Amino acid sequence: MRRNDAERKDGKAPLYAVFYINGEKIRLSLNVMVTLKEWSSTRQSIKGNSKEAKDKNLIIQNTIARINDVVVTFRLSSEPITKEKFLSRYNHPGCNESFYDFAFERLKSFRTVLEFSTWRHHKAALEKMMAYQKELYFSDITTDWLRIYAAYLKKDLGNAPGTIAKNLSIIRSHLRAAINEGKTKNNPFETFRMPRSEPEVTFLTEEELSIVADAYKTRALSEAETLALRIWLWMAFTGMHISDTRELRIEQIFGEEIHYRRIKTKVKVSVPLSAPAQIIYKEFAGDRTSGYLLQGMPSDQWFNRQIKIAMKKIGIIKNVSAKAARHTFATIFYQKTKDIGTLSKLLGHTSVRHTMVYTHIIKQTRIEGMSAFDSFL
Repeated sequence: MRRNDAERKDGKAPLYAVFYINGEKIRLSLNVMVTLKEWSSTRQSIKGNSKEAKDKNLIIQNTIARINDVVVTFRLSSEPITKEKFLSRYNHPGCNESFYDFAFERLKSFRTVLEFSTWRHHKAALEKMMAYQKELYFSDITTDWLRIYAAYLKKDLGNAPGTIAKNLSIIRSHLRAAINEGKTKNNPFETFRMPRSEPEVTFLTEEELSIVADAYKTRALSEAETLALRIWLWMAFTGMHISDTRELRIEQIFGEEIHYRRIKTKVKVSVPLSAPAQIIYKEFAGDRTSGYLLQGMPSDQWFNRQIKIAMKKIGIIKNVSAKAARHTFATIFYQKTKDIGTLSKLLGHTSVRHTMVYTHIIKQTRIEGMSAFDSFL
């Protein structure tokens, strides 16, 4: 304990706990004011037996005990201690539960409730955090920690802004749940500004879609690549998400329409079957009148790997995935109709604002329209 040399007019000066961790100086204010006459530097306590002296000595003892508790906790867990970690744990007593234990247990309980792709994203985000920091307590997650972790995702892992935002939002969702359950009161997101990112929309133009359709008709690719193209074209002609495609049954297709409820939004969707969609439907269904439309649907990883190989062979150099099929449907539909309301219903969005991402076509149309004036001067 040290008494500050800077005294007030009444002769009192603040008391601090000063110590070092790994060579870094830590100075903690005790919010206690003492005169030079009251303070015993040899005994590290307040002189006298008055009630005020006893109260101040109790604060000193409690502070020393808290410091020792934090240091011992790190030592017993074999977790390396740093100045930042010490201050986080010291300033947030009662928040020393493992964030990972809570988050993984919560994720386990939601395994059958969440859409598989959502569950997988959460699991991958948590595993990425563990690779960055093996042990993580609620008290460790501060505003500064979030800033440093976001920088790590960007600079060290090369994650795109959208990916960084998604990873941080997953941390926030589990932290909010922990707060609601009384596990912690620590919520650094109250002062942390989430990074903004433009949604990544990869889609094929009409010309590129025609190239893909022609390549599919020739059956020049391997069996696996042809299957991947068939699935991709089905989604490009219907606007369906791959998870909804996976669960679609033949019984849900009647009256030349697909009738299903989106897994993610629970919204009921009816999509008319276009002529090419009907062709692919018959190729999948054959003579069957019931059961899953796509029997033995491959994993998302297999599909995305095969579709990239197939697109590269066709000559499409864009980063095409399952999502690109849905984006292609939405982009071409909006480009043709400018009907954002109907598109929103066909995609099964809960709000038209989620569909506004596809209005990037407006920018393209504006530029094309303005070029009409190019020849006048």
